[in-house]
Amino acid sequence: MPAVEVGVALPVRESAMLGHRDASPLTDKAKQVEELGYDSVWVGDSFVARHRLEPLTLLAAITMVTERVSVGTAALTASLRDPLALAHTVATLDQLAVGRLRLGLGVGAPLPVAEEHAAVTMSYRERVDRVDEAVRLWKRSWRGERGELVGRYADLTGLRDQSPPFTPGGPPVWMASNGKPGAVARAGALYDGWLPVRIDPDEYHRSWQDIRAAATAAGRDPDTITPALYVTAFIDEDDDAARAGLEAYTHRYNNLPLAPMTDYQLYFGGSAARFTRWLGEYVDAGARHVVLRMGSFDDYDHHVRVIADEVVPALHESVPV
Repeated sequence: MPAVEVGVALPVRESAMLGHRDASPLTDKAKQVEELGYDSVWVGDSFVARHRLEPLTLLAAITMVTERVSVGTAALTASLRDPLALAHTVATLDQLAVGRLRLGLGVGAPLPVAEEHAAVTMSYRERVDRVDEAVRLWKRSWRGERGELVGRYADLTGLRDQSPPFTPGGPPVWMASNGKPGAVARAGALYDGWLPVRIDPDEYHRSWQDIRAAATAAGRDPDTITPALYVTAFIDEDDDAARAGLEAYTHRYNNLPLAPMTDYQLYFGGSAARFTRWLGEYVDAGARHVVLRMGSFDDYDHHVRVIADEVVPALHESVPV
């Protein structure tokens, strides 16, 4: 395993927006990602606002056509799903993936999508507590630990009767979030990975150190937590052309210009060489798994190949500080 892994977020929403309703081109793209030497394949989720294929079902299909890459959600809006039914699906998916599943979970924020927020009727704080409770009870069950599987919000006693995941103790559960103190404390205390979506290298370094400290304080080994990064990229030797490409992408995908979207997500536009150096700053700050979304509707194949040829080998061979 390389010191730094690199994965691709498949264009599931983009395909739906382009009118492609068939899942088979996406499974073909997953095979391509594996063949190009990437380490993981990811799919996003939007329950009501940005329609696309259901992510866990799609990942089940992807596990059938790939052998090596890990597969994951980046990220699943867990607060919109019943935790008992979701655990059942996740365990089955982990069986199909033969331990390659990485479950990235979010709580439906902070993207500015009114429809998505309206679908989650509980308060933001309650969303956080509900998701954390579910993860805690899943882990208790999947590890075979004694104790009730009843929390403040849900009774997951039925997990005892379900088939367990393939992975002992369950698949790694990553928290998709940012570097805010509350998120950092939660990541260190409970989660197996941290996937921030908007953060600079200095903040990343500080947050990662705080996560490690929180893990230690909770009696966990911080080396078992994967520090990751999610970024949308448009590769072009001309910086102005790259920025224009990202502008076109956010206008089409988010119905917003690039500038306001940078308050919510991380974007890069520029050459492959500069992208490698830019990502290197995050690697030096602690990142060990980079998830890339290609910021283009029309040139996905070009971007995924250029990055595979010119960026991925450098990250695989990097020696983190």
